Amino acid sequence: MNVLVSSHLYPSSLSQLAGSFVHNQVRFLKEHCHIESIVPTPWFPLPGFGRWSAHRKAARREHMDGVEVRRPRYVTYPRRFMLATAWRSYLKALKVATDRLPDVIHAHCAYPDGLAAVHFGRSISRPVVITVHGHDMKDLSRHPRWRGLIREALQGADAVIAVSKELASLVEEVSGIPASSIKRIPNGVDCSLFSFDGGRRPREGAWKILYVGRFDPAKGIGLLLDACAALIAQGRDIQLRLVGGGATGRGEVFVQQAHELGLSDRVAFVDEVAWQEIPQQMAEADLFVLPSLSEGFPLVIVEALASGLPVVSTRCGGPEEVIDDSVGRLAAIGDVADLQRQIAYVIDHYDSYDRSSIRQLAEEKFDYRTIALRIKSVYDEVVKQSVGDSR
Repeated sequence: MNVLVSSHLYPSSLSQLAGSFVHNQVRFLKEHCHIESIVPTPWFPLPGFGRWSAHRKAARREHMDGVEVRRPRYVTYPRRFMLATAWRSYLKALKVATDRLPDVIHAHCAYPDGLAAVHFGRSISRPVVITVHGHDMKDLSRHPRWRGLIREALQGADAVIAVSKELASLVEEVSGIPASSIKRIPNGVDCSLFSFDGGRRPREGAWKILYVGRFDPAKGIGLLLDACAALIAQGRDIQLRLVGGGATGRGEVFVQQAHELGLSDRVAFVDEVAWQEIPQQMAEADLFVLPSLSEGFPLVIVEALASGLPVVSTRCGGPEEVIDDSVGRLAAIGDVADLQRQIAYVIDHYDSYDRSSIRQLAEEKFDYRTIALRIKSVYDEVVKQSVGDSR
């Protein structure tokens, strides 16, 4: 089976973390089918616009882990200017870059990826699968114009995959697709990459708290810094490591906040690292914290579980489907005091967390070997249905 994976989210020389969950899914799917990844990349003609201008430097074609990745350019603009027309340029990019006629098209994100894929699929009489990840359903769908485009994409797809229960509900609400027809398949993790020694934390030394992700206010980093300052004021010995800053260019505001809070010697700001380096970051931590204001299904939480780490996050959607009291704690969104309490609780009850069981949960529910088979079954289903409809 030939599968065309289409996503504007994908690792590149500009960001090794962006869309790593798509590429890692592809790595395991290629064991079951032939996959080509087409990654339409923003083209912006003017210099001086940060990452928008930097996209021009991304390689147009390369091989990553045995997968051919093509990056045709499409026209889109900063600050979502003319976003409602972006799918047309994205569609042209798909048509230009496709060399091999696929049996199925798999688009990640309903817009612009999904809508362009639906129109492309119709033009070549091929079925389309759309996976929604969060930003499309929890952010873009709130805008009336974009909501209509997302609805068109979802209704035109042959199958829709939601990575969380919350997103499945939003798909049903926006598109009218019955819940029974929406596939719920979470993002996965390659558990073999994440080490776990099975032991308990040594009792000496500072508690090592880790955050991995964009340096963005929406991720709650400012709240985490405030919570850590309060914990230290209580006399707790902690070190906070924040990984992932370079891609956004927004890290300075948090560096300044840490300085103003007197945390400069307690907080390490680490530039974005390749996804292959995340396991080592996890292995050196005692506790993982993701204080986001909104999330679809945060892969980084699953990676922390695969490392046997207790997790503190917020009741912002996806984390609620993964975290219970056996693996960590959930705090109220945007509530510094509650975030502080939940981190303190995990530290005070650390020995009650069975880190082997946390690791086992990740292996049983989220390992990519299992996830890939579930996605392949969706491909088989839509291709079979498409062949039947053409007779």
